[in-house]
Amino acid sequence: MTTATDVLRAKTDAELQFFVDNPGYYHADLVAAARQELRRRGVGSAPRPSEPVADYAAAEASSPGRRPGLLAAALLGFAGAGGAVYWASRPAAQPLAASQPGHLSPDSLKLETVAARPIPTFDVDKIVQEQVARVPAAEKQKDQELRQFRGLCRRFWTAETQTEFLTSQARAGQAGPMFAEQTLVVRQTWRDWNKAVVYSYRFGPKMRDQLDRMASTASSQQHILANFPELLAGRKFLTDKEMQAREADVQDWLAGLRQVSPVTGKPYRATVLEIKL
Repeated sequence: MTTATDVLRAKTDAELQFFVDNPGYYHADLVAAARQELRRRGVGSAPRPSEPVADYAAAEASSPGRRPGLLAAALLGFAGAGGAVYWASRPAAQPLAASQPGHLSPDSLKLETVAARPIPTFDVDKIVQEQVARVPAAEKQKDQELRQFRGLCRRFWTAETQTEFLTSQARAGQAGPMFAEQTLVVRQTWRDWNKAVVYSYRFGPKMRDQLDRMASTASSQQHILANFPELLAGRKFLTDKEMQAREADVQDWLAGLRQVSPVTGKPYRATVLEIKL
């Protein structure tokens, strides 16, 4: 089955640039994917200053705030009735500027319909409640610190559950044709965590330990999401040393937060070090 990525890679540089130069006519995810493909070819222009770059390595320093509709809104372009996904161009409201690429037939601007598996919604509030319940009562006396910790946990598990769903689907050989695009959506969800974790928090020992585990997990998971699409073909992620090392670390850190994954229902694997005397 032809994927959206295959279709984009079959486009010429001029056709891809047409998507980028006319963001008002196309779905935002299509424009972002076209820009990414141009960068992959080494011909993409730098993003406009007003457009944030989805870079997991750079956490933005801004006031914390939830965006609960981010994933749902982004997936509207991915999942339709029956799980169908499509991108369709809209007719131009005004004539295109003479400087834009010409001689583009309507067929060249069409993308094929592909099936996708929408990312389900998880009960993050329940997960957070269970995590907070394991914090000693002495560390939950100050309302502000408790509220901050709850907020961090909520941001973390919102992105973590989505990440676990995608990666577990891939490891089970069930990754959908929109897998690469969905990893971009989940990496955007991690941005809410990145924004909040740049601040300093005065937590007790247990909260601090859990915050450190969440921060380490978040960093590795974002690396995994960034590298996974290129390693999906041929299941190369199973033999990639960096991916395997990061996955082992993630499992160990998560085992210190809860015993069982809320996504797969399987226990997290803690790393056990054996010392031979």
